[in-house]
Amino acid sequence: MPIATVSAKGAVVIPAEFREKHGIRPGTKVSFIEVNGRIQIIPLSEDPIKALRGSLRIDKSVHEILREGREKDRRHEEFLEKMFSREKKQ
Repeated sequence: MPIATVSAKGAVVIPAEFREKHGIRPGTKVSFIEVNGRIQIIPLSEDPIKALRGSLRIDKSVHEILREGREKDRRHEEFLEKMFSREKKQ
């Protein structure tokens, strides 16, 4: 595992093997994101959306995610209705 040292100005040299593998050349813009407490460097292409495609792993379909979100919203609404109906009774 290559190791780099952070300079006083916060600069880090990306090892040559990673620059070559990921097409990082002088002037290439990179994005920094934090995932699970770790920093990831993502080289940005002309189209940043395309560069980030596939960086998130989701094991569910869009339909499942939407269904779960709607169910969560429904439960939240029910909770709020119960809370407000109790306040009115008091």
